[in-house]
This record gives sequence, structure tokens and C-alpha cells, in this order.
Amino acid sequence: MRKQFIFLPFIFFGISSIAQIGAVIGKDNKHREYNPVKNKSTFSTEKLAFAITKDSRTDTDKVRAIYRWITSNISYDNELRLSSKLQKEIYTSEENVLRKVLERKMALCGGYAFLFKSLCENVGISAEVIHGFTKDYSGKIRKAKQPNHTWNAVKLNGKWQLLDIAWAISYGSKSSADDYWFLTKATNFIYTHYPEESKWTLLEKPISFSEFQKQSVK
Repeated sequence: MRKQFIFLPFIFFGISSIAQIGAVIGKDNKHREYNPVKNKSTFSTEKLAFAITKDSRTDTDKVRAIYRWITSNISYDNELRLSSKLQKEIYTSEENVLRKVLERKMALCGGYAFLFKSLCENVGISAEVIHGFTKDYSGKIRKAKQPNHTWNAVKLNGKWQLLDIAWAISYGSKSSADDYWFLTKATNFIYTHYPEESKWTLLEKPISFSEFQKQSVK
């Protein structure tokens, strides 16, 4: 069953492309300047990953524990969203992004995605950072030429699944995240998210970007 969405302006601005300089990969070189994946990270999150998952038995339990820890401990970084100067200081490497997220206890969508991937890989779970497009509160893509959001895919029991930690926090309450965005069915996720690489729709028959733009949000 698909979730019924009510897109509110303040939620959209919290995850807009304006905030994602350096947090997503685009084809415009000026956006690559602060791309946090251009340098391989040497910053270790291993101790944190093992502390978070020490009571978890299965990979699914570990992923859920990591998701819970991030959504409970890392707030959305409105200061970073509004400061191009701070973005330039932080988005110098993946290592620096991870370090600053954990120091500040705040992140934008890219920071959430890179932290989730790092923690999963520390405990032997495959995860990917996915850059792509999302629709705003009106059901339209604000800028269709440059990716405006970042989320994750994680491999559990031999199958890739999707999650969006930034949206789980944005659509949640002060006390809890919106778990609809955790391991969301690909057939539901496609109504709001479209990846740069169509294979990450995880659909048997991926739709085109133009089809994504035309379909209404349910």
C-alpha cells in the first residue's frame, strides 16, 4: 500500500538542492568542486559501528540499529544548508564529511548517506550512496538537470533495498523518525525518488526519467 503524501514547503526546503552543494554528484564541474567522494576516506567509524550493533544478531538487526542510531543522534543541519562558506569547509573529502557529521551531530542528506554506508561496511554489510532526483511538495522536480538529493541502498539477504534517512527525519516527529522511508518497497519509492543510474530504482522494469516526471505522487 502506497503512503499518502502531504508535501509541506518547510519540509521541501529542508531537503532542497540548494543545500546539497557537494553532497550530490552532478555533471556540472562547479558542483564537483566540493564533492565528498572524490577522495577516499581514511576516517574510521569502525568502533562506533561495532558499538551500535553489539547486541544485533542478524544483518537486518544491524542495519536497523544503525538506522535507529543515526535518526536518534544526528539532526538535520540547517546551519550547513544555509551557509555556502560552511559547505565549502566541510565538503572537501568524504573523510571530512564523516568527521564533521559526528562532531556536529548534524548532517544534510549526503552526510546521512555517507555515514550510513560507512557504518554498514564496517560490520560487513554492503551499502551504496545513491544520488538522484526527488519531487517537491507540489509533486514536481524543482531542478531536473542537477541531482537534488542523496539516499541509500543496502544489501540484505542477497537483495538490495532502499532507504532515505534524511526523509525519515524530515517526515518524522521530534521523538521518532518516519519508518516508511526505511527499507521502502521499490514500487513505492519510485513515486518520489529517481536515481541517476536507473538500475537503482530496483524495479524489474525501470521507468524512464520522463515517466517519473509525469507520474503523480500518490
